[in-house]
Amino acid sequence: MMTMKTVKRTFNHLGDTTGDLARTTGDFARTIGSDTVDLARQFGGGTAKLAKRIGPKRGLIGLAVLAAAIGGSVVLIRYLRARSAQDGLAADESNDVLGNGFAKKRARAQHAAESFVSRQ
Repeated sequence: MMTMKTVKRTFNHLGDTTGDLARTTGDFARTIGSDTVDLARQFGGGTAKLAKRIGPKRGLIGLAVLAAAIGGSVVLIRYLRARSAQDGLAADESNDVLGNGFAKKRARAQHAAESFVSRQ
């Protein structure tokens, strides 16, 4: 049978162990937080220096060029996919010798191309 003294010792031991774990975890978190702050300071300082060297006009021009490149690539990909879908439609027309089911194939291909382009 457990006595009150045994229960007190067990809880005391658990409290000591938990306190050590909490201290270790806190030290670890403090170390990681300090390293993160130092890294952010270094990165932020480098970015600020680079921004000062480039200047606002060049920065805006670079941003506009980057936006145009991204937007242009999206438009080009959509165009090429739509063109590919039309080529597939033309291939279906040439393969359909008897004309059976031509309207269904064409509608299916056109619907697939339009839904694919609209998702982009």
